[in-house]
Amino acid sequence: MPPSRLSGIRLDALVQQAREPVFLLGPERRIVSVNRAWEELTGHRSEQVAGLECQPHGPTRAGDLAGLAGSFCPPREALAGQPVGSNALILNAGGERLWRRVEFWPFHDGEGKLAGILGLVRPTDAHPHAPDSQCQRLRSELMELRERLHARHGFDSLIGEGPEHRRLLDQVAAAASTAVPVLILGERGTGKLLVARTIHQRGPRHQAPMYAYDCKALPPEVLERELFGGPNGPPARETLAPDGATLLIGDILDLPRDLQARLAAILGGRDRLIATSAGDPEAALKADRLRPDLYYPMTTLVLRLRPLRDRLDELPLLAQHLLERANLRGDRQRLGFGPEALDALRSYDWPANLRELARVVDEAHAHGDDDEIQLEDIPAAIRGHRGGAYTPPPAPVAAEPLKEMLTTVERRLIERALDRAGHNKSKAAKLLGINRPLLYRRIKDLGIADLPEPSDAPPEPSEPRA
Repeated sequence: MPPSRLSGIRLDALVQQAREPVFLLGPERRIVSVNRAWEELTGHRSEQVAGLECQPHGPTRAGDLAGLAGSFCPPREALAGQPVGSNALILNAGGERLWRRVEFWPFHDGEGKLAGILGLVRPTDAHPHAPDSQCQRLRSELMELRERLHARHGFDSLIGEGPEHRRLLDQVAAAASTAVPVLILGERGTGKLLVARTIHQRGPRHQAPMYAYDCKALPPEVLERELFGGPNGPPARETLAPDGATLLIGDILDLPRDLQARLAAILGGRDRLIATSAGDPEAALKADRLRPDLYYPMTTLVLRLRPLRDRLDELPLLAQHLLERANLRGDRQRLGFGPEALDALRSYDWPANLRELARVVDEAHAHGDDDEIQLEDIPAAIRGHRGGAYTPPPAPVAAEPLKEMLTTVERRLIERALDRAGHNKSKAAKLLGINRPLLYRRIKDLGIADLPEPSDAPPEPSEPRA
């Protein structure tokens, strides 16, 4: 039905009389009313969803109402007054994951301003009444990709496409199903910690904790104390942590040789060992920096992560995934990226890889007033180096002031506690001996990358977020 014919109709009555699932949104993307067919489709009553804002993320696997409302978020074209449609994933109250075509029909008040949007939910193979949304295309592709990944591998946290990425996902699934040591190789910022966490969470020991030790960040005496109880600890023991925990040894090539020997002696115990490195273990072996008795068991299963500059065809989906993660925090909502903004991201070589992309997306998310991220929202360092890699000049070596040193130590302690607690803020706060509100403040003040709470649910809204 053309939007021009809707202005003089009692829309609530139209919604209730429709046989197909129909919903009505206000101009601020909040649900005004739904009909009985919509309630039957989603398993939620109208009074449960009335007033919910349809935000551009979701549905989450937690099946919450915020994620449900996200399935009915109107594209930018609809907010601009154009009727459009797109495929959306709907997670109903019974846990069913339903694909439907959702069409949006804007209507206006007497002054021509957007008064609301009438939404119609139809089968995906139904003949479209409205043209497909181009602005929603990336969101729909991301939802479809997540579904394919979850159906095949049981997880959807590692976003990517193509044969090389599919091979990596198969390796992750294989690593999760075995107890042999795993070595994850890749440049800094390529997502080694996320891969390690996915292996742990999908394995049979997922209920046990994962303890992370950074060999580059921690002094040798601290590593020795943390791993083996100090220099007088047993030279080899059956386990380094209770209850079959997973041990994550970061930057393993920086582990001192005497500690390498002690680590090699406990391989094959009850612990699960995952190691990461940005270097070349074979070269380290030849240079006598890595002991053979540690090298050979650690290279039983090797996963190699590609740098982002070799994944530029996947960059739009990765950027959209990071944008929706930012939307989950609830402070601001951005629908997607404008064409020029995506061109700028694709034209950059990303020397710091996914970690840098996450920082850039978070910064762009926080700037600008448009529903979409535009070119001017992208940091100038990225816009100013299109078409070639931008490598910042090396910082001069200088003595680190005491305040900065203490800040660095605090940041490492918090990051380590978050890793050990699986990013559960309450558990991390207990490990650190502080209360949860203080932990949230320090996460924000220190600019620590924050992930959603476990179960893929948005963090509790009662605390301030970074």
